[in-house]
Amino acid sequence: MNPWLGQLKKEYRLGKGGAGALGALIALFLYLGLGVYTAWRMGKPETFFAFCSVAVMIHVVYMAGYLCVSYFLEHKTMHLWLQCPLSVSKLLLAKLVNGFGALALSLFITSVVTLIAGTMVMDVFELNPDMTWPDVIYIGTFPVIHILLISFYIGIGITFLWAIYLVTTKTLGKISGWVIGLGVFFFGPWILAKWEDTKLFDALFIWGKVNLKYNDFVYGIFKHVYVGYYFYHLLLALLLFLAASWLIERKVEV
Repeated sequence: MNPWLGQLKKEYRLGKGGAGALGALIALFLYLGLGVYTAWRMGKPETFFAFCSVAVMIHVVYMAGYLCVSYFLEHKTMHLWLQCPLSVSKLLLAKLVNGFGALALSLFITSVVTLIAGTMVMDVFELNPDMTWPDVIYIGTFPVIHILLISFYIGIGITFLWAIYLVTTKTLGKISGWVIGLGVFFFGPWILAKWEDTKLFDALFIWGKVNLKYNDFVYGIFKHVYVGYYFYHLLLALLLFLAASWLIERKVEV
């Protein structure tokens, strides 16, 4: 068997435990069950739709939760993990791929339930007679894809923070590791926001304008997107992943 596929299988077994993907699915069904019960008690089907909508949005932080649990469990046997013959980048990639798979499955289930719940409380075809089911799927696909991308992006950020924590706790101690990690967590996004607000950023990455369909009906402020902006975040995600791999491989001893 390919060594990386073996590692992927190992990560799958680790991730499907009580606090992993299986636990998250059980929690999701319990939450949706609570939504059904609440809607029944109140006699308002739209209450269940609201529960479903919140469940969809919560998936933005799914990868963060999944990886925090995975890294916490891995930390207990860090020496064994680092002794694996695979490179750190491949070890981290196995975790990210498993997390993304669990995220996609959970989000798919939640989106289907939300769509069904939506048809119970509103008739979009009455709101817009020109709309068809392919249009509804198109409109729903936009936020779902972005939830997947944002969640994966946050997961890479968590991976980078974990690498920072491992390095700083090794060299400066656990308290300093927490302080520096929290500093990067809070000030990193602020620095990026300042950079993205500059004219240089606009010149480099605000290009490839794509107009969105049905923006007046659904999106309002999301009338268009820029391909360059997605390219920028792809580069940033790749940079954070490579930096995390390098820090763990070169600065953390077995």
